[in-house]
Amino acid sequence: MYRRRLLPCIRSRSSGTVWRAVLVFSLITASVIPSAKDYWYLDNGSGASDWRIGASEATGIPAHQQRTLTDSRWLALYLVNRDRKLNGLTPLVEDPLLAKAAQLHAMDMLRRNFYGHVNPDGLNPTDRFRLVGGNDGAGENITMQNQSYAITLNFRLVERFHKGWMYSKGHRENLLSTRYGRFGYGIAVDGISGRAYAVQKFAMGGI
Repeated sequence: MYRRRLLPCIRSRSSGTVWRAVLVFSLITASVIPSAKDYWYLDNGSGASDWRIGASEATGIPAHQQRTLTDSRWLALYLVNRDRKLNGLTPLVEDPLLAKAAQLHAMDMLRRNFYGHVNPDGLNPTDRFRLVGGNDGAGENITMQNQSYAITLNFRLVERFHKGWMYSKGHRENLLSTRYGRFGYGIAVDGISGRAYAVQKFAMGGI
């Protein structure tokens, strides 16, 4: 009698263990497959009926290789002008002062751990542009990520940020504005904490 009672219990526990293992495996697979896909290729979609975005430029292993700030700025400007061209707009030109103001703001947000267009000193995008020698008003897009794992400055990060801006109406209006002719980009990454901040700055006219 004792064995007859025990055997069904053993089967039940074994069945429960198997189902738990299947569930855990399914959850892991569901999280790993999208991550693996994103590692190799970033799907930008095609935009919407009234605007378009280009296909991913940063794919495969090279997308995750560590890059310099100069490399990152080159890609950022390329992506902006690619999508402006797709939407029938003239390209922007890089402005060193806008780039300097953008970089200083990205580094400041990382260092002082805040996120906003107005810094803790009360300075707005135009104020910060004029502090580095600019004499015009400035538009600005900002973004950040705060991951639980280490990151590096790479092309995938730059393109993911750009995609996020393009799919956000307010940010996209800056990117596709006919008012702007100049552009600057800044990005700051804390590889250990997984925090990253990026800034796009815009101003009217050419250099």
